[in-house]
Amino acid sequence: MKRSVVFVVGMAVVGSTLSGMGAIGLCDYKPPLTDLASAWLSGTYRYFDAPTTAGVDINAGRATVNFTRLYDSPGFGYTLTGLGELAFADLALSSATASGAGTLRYYFTEGEPVFGFAGLNGGYILGQPKPALTLSVGGGYGRFADVTPLAKAMRIQTMLLARRAITRALPDATLLAVAEEIGRAIEYAEIKDLVAAVVGLIENAAGTSLDPRTVLAVEDEILATGAERYCGWAIQGGLGYELSDPYGGPQDVVVTISTDAAYAPGPDAQLLVRAVVEGPFDIVNHHTLTANLSYEQGLSATSSLQGSVAYTRVKPLNLDPVDSVAVAVQVTFSLGRATVGVSLGLSKAPGEAEWAKDLSISFAMKLL
Repeated sequence: MKRSVVFVVGMAVVGSTLSGMGAIGLCDYKPPLTDLASAWLSGTYRYFDAPTTAGVDINAGRATVNFTRLYDSPGFGYTLTGLGELAFADLALSSATASGAGTLRYYFTEGEPVFGFAGLNGGYILGQPKPALTLSVGGGYGRFADVTPLAKAMRIQTMLLARRAITRALPDATLLAVAEEIGRAIEYAEIKDLVAAVVGLIENAAGTSLDPRTVLAVEDEILATGAERYCGWAIQGGLGYELSDPYGGPQDVVVTISTDAAYAPGPDAQLLVRAVVEGPFDIVNHHTLTANLSYEQGLSATSSLQGSVAYTRVKPLNLDPVDSVAVAVQVTFSLGRATVGVSLGLSKAPGEAEWAKDLSISFAMKLL
């Protein structure tokens, strides 16, 4: 368990360290308000019929819905997450899982990262007598920031350099000023006014004028959606109470420790890390640790490389721990709001020594 706690705390340190790298990076942008929401529908399907065996070897699929909402203001914030997954085999439902969490954060001093929180976590797996539900309260340290405006400013600069509309990179101060204007988009009555303000900043810094086609390209970058970026980290700990035990056991008081980290190394990349450990007061000998890491790297305007790692460690009291891990890598191709891709997955179930390998077709559609 000591190793598990060190891992959770270490994730926060990693997030803090990464955010300080570079002369000017996306994480240098500090917006007054962060409000991000995303929802995805994704799935995979595989059909395999080997000539050496009787019947169809594999006829299975999986569908997943994932929702995230992150809000952060100087004095108050909240996070909402939800995940639902259905698995089918031979046209019949084989498994179903659902989980959700909500956390309210109150910052004791506006603009500072120290906060108190109250959260509600729930989950259900097909076959459980009833869902698990835990209420927790505690404190933490950290903040997150929506750095999408600076990512758009950097994309605009790259586009202008590629078009030879400007001869050299814009000063850091100009990039930040452009980002601040984009971040104030809601204050503009019409998009053309925002575009004019951004173009004015660029022309003043570059000492040149942008032609009408380039101005339209700047507008397209400002209006672009689907590539939100955010930075920050937070670690929190507290006590929870089981409102509902999934197997009808006693409603225990539990200890929870979690950390989240987000880092955008560039306008076309995003790294996300989350780790949570939960257990009774004897958390060293009885706990559950879950950790997820995901990374996305844009390859072109219509394709990206995505990878994820999910790790779970369950340590029952007086029993050996059980570990499971899943790794997935895929290249996706955008078709409007949807993407399709070829995916390579590796997984190792509890108690298994060998890795399972799977090559499949996947799809994903952005709902929000």
